[in-house]
Amino acid sequence: MDKASLRLSGRVAAHGNGRIGNEKFTLTASTGFANGGTVTLRATPGFSPAYDEGEKKLNFQGDSISNVADIGNLRDIDVQFSKGGVELAGQTCDVTVARDHSDDDGHNNPTGVQIKSNVDKVGDVTITAIQAGHKTLNNEDARSDNNAVRIAADIPLSDVNADLTGSVDYDLVSKNANVRIGYHKDDITVKLRTLIKQDGGDKRTAESTINLDYSGLEGIGVGVEVKDNKEGHLQVTKDDFKLKVPIKDNKVETNDASITYNWAIDM
Repeated sequence: MDKASLRLSGRVAAHGNGRIGNEKFTLTASTGFANGGTVTLRATPGFSPAYDEGEKKLNFQGDSISNVADIGNLRDIDVQFSKGGVELAGQTCDVTVARDHSDDDGHNNPTGVQIKSNVDKVGDVTITAIQAGHKTLNNEDARSDNNAVRIAADIPLSDVNADLTGSVDYDLVSKNANVRIGYHKDDITVKLRTLIKQDGGDKRTAESTINLDYSGLEGIGVGVEVKDNKEGHLQVTKDDFKLKVPIKDNKVETNDASITYNWAIDM
């Protein structure tokens, strides 16, 4: 019998400007189907616990306790179907189809399809086709600005050095490409991402981001991200807590700093 799971998760944040709130509240339900496949539903409950700065109290205290009854009114529903071991053109593939909820920018339930396979003499190859506004399969933690058809493959850098990893992806629609190089040794991880963009005609520009992380402080992680436009952030993590301080024009923006706590309950 296929196993089902249900999880509530969220993210609470306190900002340097004094704002406190529950920035994320998600219900995730998964169950098996079709002999090894998985269907996953993600939605935002109609009620999310929060701190009311004006009233100086939680939004489910006193007369507001009735708001909790709205938790069953689900909205922003995303659905995803995944199945491994699918035969396509003689290749064994993992296939994922995802349908996101509509947004305020006119994107009506944008859909994405992703196919992963291991190709002889090439390695792992991933093909992703998404509509504008799609997020689940966008690999950017944000909705896609445009339709995209991306081909991604690993770069066999481990053959040169076991501590190196690499990948490249190319969008057939925008003609943009991402090159990612990683280095991991003991407690140090370095990642370099270069976005090569088509700016019209034969002109191309490059934007780079570098991440440096250190995890050798007994459960405490320290990291820094720097972009070539002099923006980025510093962060310190401990268990499910994260302190993040933005950097802009080589200056620390303390007013935009935040402390976040990610929580989850399996039901």
